[in-house]
Amino acid sequence: MLRELRDAIRSGEYQPGERLPTVDDLMERYSMTSRPAVQKVLAALASEGLVVTVHRRGSYVREYSPIDWHPGAFEHRTSRRDIEGAGQDAWAADVAAQGRVPRQEIVVETAPAPDSIAARLDLARGTEVAVRRRLRLVDDTPFQTADSYYPLWVAEGTPIMSPGDIAIPGGLMAAAGHPQVRFRDEIVVRMPDPDEQARLSLPPGTPVAEHTRTGFNSSKRPVRVIVTIAPGDRHRIIYEVSGQ
Repeated sequence: MLRELRDAIRSGEYQPGERLPTVDDLMERYSMTSRPAVQKVLAALASEGLVVTVHRRGSYVREYSPIDWHPGAFEHRTSRRDIEGAGQDAWAADVAAQGRVPRQEIVVETAPAPDSIAARLDLARGTEVAVRRRLRLVDDTPFQTADSYYPLWVAEGTPIMSPGDIAIPGGLMAAAGHPQVRFRDEIVVRMPDPDEQARLSLPPGTPVAEHTRTGFNSSKRPVRVIVTIAPGDRHRIIYEVSGQ
């Protein structure tokens, strides 16, 4: 039964968003007498990312509607979309250009830097930093978390410390007087922790990409670390690399 249902979903016999037969219907179709056995098959399909089970409603073929995400381009000075009059930051402008509706929920705070962040910012362990925590939504569905960490000497007295969704052409760092001229990216693909699963409303079996970007100023000092958690079912990550 597992193989047949999997093949039916992948072949399009069951369309995205379509409800699968009920447990009772599947028991009858496959001449099975054990409900737990059928439920185990549905759980296996959910762990493979093929179905989503909704309490008291049944199991549905999982729908995918990813956005194109260009981490190597959206912050680059020559390709940013947050131009004068856009009213959106670079990420939101990229999403809107794809015909989708972006929204961000932002909280600003100061807190001790996690050890991994302190090391990247060349700060002593436990040093207080400014943090802008973003929950990024597309069409009202959580798509990313993006937490940016700044040394206080960079953030204090600048728009970085202002709560809310701020759209400044060229980005917050340039407005704060610390334009970034070089980036170092690290990408890890893993399963989400419980907090990430809750914040992003992730169904079981959804891996995430953890994208960590460290930005440097013209003096080669690290001035920001942004950690983005991007669910694998909601993103097509694209990098373009010049051969010149």
